Amino acid sequence: MYLTRWTSASEPTGEIGEFRYSNLRSFKTGIRLAQILPGTGNKGIAINLIDSFVTGPQKTPYDALSYTWGDNTRAKSIICNGKRLAITQTLLEALHRFRDPHEIVVLWIDQICICQERIKERNQQVQLMGQIFKGARKVVVWLGDDYDDSKAGMQLAKQLLSIARYQPLSGLGSADLENHGLPKQGHRRWTALSLILRRPWFWRTWVVQEVVLNPHVELVLGASMVTWDELESIVALLEGPMPKIWQLDQAISASELPFSRINRIRLRHQRLIATPITPVQLDTRFNEHIYEEPESIVDDDDDPQLLDLLLMSRGLGATDPRDKVYALLGLGKHDISPDYSMSPESVFTDFALQTIGVVTEMQGRRKAASLEMSSHFREVRRAMILFSCAGRHNQKLNLPSWVPDWTVNLSCRPLIFGLSHRYAAGGDRLGMFDWQPDFGLLLCGKLLDSIQDIGSVHLDHHPDLPNTNTHGLIKEWWQEARQIAFTRIARSPGSTMNVDAFEAMRRDLSICKHGYYITSAQKGRRNSLLDEVDISDDTFHSASQTLTLGPTRGRVFFASSTGFVGLAPYGTRQGDLIFVVLGADVPFILRPLEDDEGYELIGEAYVQGVMNGETISLDMLPVQDVMIR
Repeated sequence: MYLTRWTSASEPTGEIGEFRYSNLRSFKTGIRLAQILPGTGNKGIAINLIDSFVTGPQKTPYDALSYTWGDNTRAKSIICNGKRLAITQTLLEALHRFRDPHEIVVLWIDQICICQERIKERNQQVQLMGQIFKGARKVVVWLGDDYDDSKAGMQLAKQLLSIARYQPLSGLGSADLENHGLPKQGHRRWTALSLILRRPWFWRTWVVQEVVLNPHVELVLGASMVTWDELESIVALLEGPMPKIWQLDQAISASELPFSRINRIRLRHQRLIATPITPVQLDTRFNEHIYEEPESIVDDDDDPQLLDLLLMSRGLGATDPRDKVYALLGLGKHDISPDYSMSPESVFTDFALQTIGVVTEMQGRRKAASLEMSSHFREVRRAMILFSCAGRHNQKLNLPSWVPDWTVNLSCRPLIFGLSHRYAAGGDRLGMFDWQPDFGLLLCGKLLDSIQDIGSVHLDHHPDLPNTNTHGLIKEWWQEARQIAFTRIARSPGSTMNVDAFEAMRRDLSICKHGYYITSAQKGRRNSLLDEVDISDDTFHSASQTLTLGPTRGRVFFASSTGFVGLAPYGTRQGDLIFVVLGADVPFILRPLEDDEGYELIGEAYVQGVMNGETISLDMLPVQDVMIR
């Protein structure tokens, strides 16, 4: 905390009125700071709210507080400039923890320093949020008071930190515990540490920006404190070294600690801005190849695009849905200004329009019916990734079917990222790709077929239901798929002379003969010491891997009218259409709307025999335009 000598303070006397915010001294760069007056014990919290600036010689040094609001109920109160100010219970706990007995503590706290009821001010201050956290001396994270045996968990964390610092280990397994004087797996101390790393703070979207932009971050739990870099070393022992790649797709893994995905964004940001790396990060035991990147939509970019950040942080929550976008504005490229007068649906739609608008503008400038993919790879691929993350099976808000709903987790791993390789179902040229306000999104492609037979078993991951018979569910899904495949009358067009389409699909998607997803040890997540129960019987038949990263999760098997087989989103119906968009990696499932008013997007599809552009070469299928609403 930033401390200043306290000279005097007076207790309020008489009737205490409600605090009223004055206007900021500067609308462009002005901020408020909270001076927490000295005190001890249960004595009421008193603060002075002062004006300052994010830049310039009149800037007052401060630390920035990161915490959770809780349920947003302001049931507690403090004294602010002699008046009563209502705050949340969690913030009151934080103020008591960080108050100093003798010195004034200067903090920037969103709940206090922004007048939340003034929409115009809130918009402007959220726009400055990145500068506010970047300009702080350090970010202080309040994880909360001690509960759930957290003292034992923090003791274990300190023990692990000592091991990480002084012993050349790249990870700990259950067989290593006794040698290092650590408790056995499943011990209450492991459970306590697991609960700490899954506290509500780690699941907030706002924390990404708050900890990424400042190299100095301290996490405080009760009376204990650990730095972010120290926690990185601890988690590296538990989960193994950080992935070698940026790997947007990995955010889909439901088993990954939220710390890990936030830290991946933080480390990439530090590389991009050439922030000096701390000694802990220089330790090659944990980060030897962390910045090697594969072919991806962010290759050679100076900064991550906002879409990349939204994908990486998708599993993190926000009380206000609009903050799924606004909380990341300080980290990536965009042309968005916060506006809390807009609905969440409008915010998400405007972002989607900006993303596809880059492509439509390129087509307009070139006055061409199609674009060469290789010349505009990044722009087109971002638009296609956005489209692949949308669909009715991924929506709860009332959105156009082609707009992603960032408030929900993806129901399945996007096929557009590929499994063993990238697909190219739509060929190497993008057709018409335009948005018309009165109609919807106009796409160009080929209608391949309609869905005839469709499965009904839903493979989903429920980490909160550990007793679910996951192996039985996988077996049921696989039996249903085999039944649909082998009761077809006609031979599938996806078959070859030597391999039936169902068998070919199984091999291409790395599915074993029992229905489990198989991947190499380098790509799969190793068991963590925080895992109390592994739902896989063995490394080959891994239910957890199948239900998190497998292509069958959230999808059902189908056979089309002419015999094509593949995977479609759960909820696909008989009569839905398989459409191959020119230039797209994968086919899509579309549902005709009533009265011939276009289609709605259901989601991506895997169709055996057409994933490498075979449909584009079929002259018997005409190119046509469709309107997606």
